Amino acid sequence: MADKVTLSLNPDTLARARAAAGQEGMSLSAWIDRAARREAMRDAARRQDEWLAANPEVRDELDGFDRLADNLEAGWTDLVEAA
Repeated sequence: MADKVTLSLNPDTLARARAAAGQEGMSLSAWIDRAARREAMRDAARRQDEWLAANPEVRDELDGFDRLADNLEAGWTDLVEAA
């Protein structure tokens, strides 16, 4: 169940949002919900990038885990091909 809210939008913004929602076959409410969710995710990703930039040792550790995972996945591929 969705919470109902009252929004005030600039008339031009509302017209553009209605047109975009219509082009995608979505209700205005669903389109705005998706747009808000996307913006919240972009903001979270930006804040994470900023935090990682301020904490490079964590980035190095994460990169190490990525390399390890790549090596493990390559090993599984070799096993599958051998079977």
